[in-house]
Amino acid sequence: MVKVKILELHKHRNETTFRPYLKVHNLFKDYGIEFTQGDSYDFVWIGQASIVDKKLPLQQSIEKGVNFISKIKGDYFIFDGQDSPSLIGTYEVFKNSNAKYLLKNSLYKDRSMYKVPSVNGRVHWGVGNYAIPDIDSYVNKIKLSGSNWLSTVNPNWLSYSSPKLNDVCALFGHGKPGINMEYGIDNFPPYNLHRKNAMNFISSLNPSIKVDKLKPGERLNTSEYYNRMFNCKIIINPFGFGEMAPRDLEAAMFGCILIKPDMSHIESIPMIFEENITYIPVKWNFEDLEEKIDYILNNFNFLQKELVENFRLRYEQLYNPKKIVEHIYNLIFPSNFHKISNGIKLIN
Repeated sequence: MVKVKILELHKHRNETTFRPYLKVHNLFKDYGIEFTQGDSYDFVWIGQASIVDKKLPLQQSIEKGVNFISKIKGDYFIFDGQDSPSLIGTYEVFKNSNAKYLLKNSLYKDRSMYKVPSVNGRVHWGVGNYAIPDIDSYVNKIKLSGSNWLSTVNPNWLSYSSPKLNDVCALFGHGKPGINMEYGIDNFPPYNLHRKNAMNFISSLNPSIKVDKLKPGERLNTSEYYNRMFNCKIIINPFGFGEMAPRDLEAAMFGCILIKPDMSHIESIPMIFEENITYIPVKWNFEDLEEKIDYILNNFNFLQKELVENFRLRYEQLYNPKKIVEHIYNLIFPSNFHKISNGIKLIN
């Protein structure tokens, strides 16, 4: 049995990052992999919460992370489970380490996008001051982790045969500037700009379209939030700090059609977002939003069953627990190991 030690699992973002693996820990054992907190191990897994400190300037955070990494004994992997494909903070620690891989929830499909300066590495926020000009030197050791935000949710597929009272759900808000600083940069101005673009187009929709949106300052408890989502035909989910969010999966849970900005720029394993198959994409500035809403409402009975069932079916297929186990197995074991039904054995 190969033992994997996960460091500082108590830290919030580390727990979220490693949750998809730990919830199928018994299946990992069938493949000869056991998670441990003991001092005897074969590999160490390190989450981003252990090596980045967003309250510090970027260079100070990097130095702190490199110091943490320098104390690790044996082979180790770095996991960056943050929302977006951005590698800010973790990349710099990784390239100053001996990590076998940097594993990431999602990556820009075109790796050259990392070379274009953007706001803290999030290209959907526009031009900024962070880029990775030397990524080509390390790209072969940056891999997908086999999980993402939707891996952390256990879906409950609800019946959606009853009529939905509203057309569009826009239950998303904005952040207050100054309360989410990342390496000295305020994240909320670009975060808000993207969402305000969406809300501007939503506010200008034909008055005949019934829109459920938050009132100024309104906050919902989970039960009310879910009830109001359930009663809408369409869920609009803009990007946030990253591209994916639990609301994407909740749309399918509630029998709603998901509209979100085009996802074709990223790759992830699993990747459930297929244009006009599991969701309806809009341009990042939302200028075609009304056109897409009209199309859905005019064809709702057909599209609801088509897109919702496609999403549900693909989720069950792509997020099958065996897939995440096999993905990790193929990453961490050298070629002279061979899987058998009750674990692994060395090929002579």
